[in-house]
Amino acid sequence: MMIRITCVLAGLALFATAAGADEQKVEVKKDKNHVQIEKKRKRGHSTDKTKVESKARSRVGGGTVSSTETTVERERPGIGNDSKSKTTETKERDVQGNVVREEKKVDK
Repeated sequence: MMIRITCVLAGLALFATAAGADEQKVEVKKDKNHVQIEKKRKRGHSTDKTKVESKARSRVGGGTVSSTETTVERERPGIGNDSKSKTTETKERDVQGNVVREEKKVDK
């Protein structure tokens, strides 16, 4: 039991020191039916960028349609080490709030 507690405390201390070395920047823009979040994190020579854009609108017969687009970019030293993925998620709800249609698309 004491060994487990010691390992947990050592892991938390390691995580706390690693988190302190990172640079992190977050921007949030918010309207009534539109939210945009941009997050940039730099760790050593690599940079992670995440952009989330969410929109909502009303349907003609009642209910709502919401779409969320998430773009994740990872830039690391070297030519072939960069990656980018884009996920688009759409949910259509009726007047009672039940999900009528759900669609998810992932591009890499």
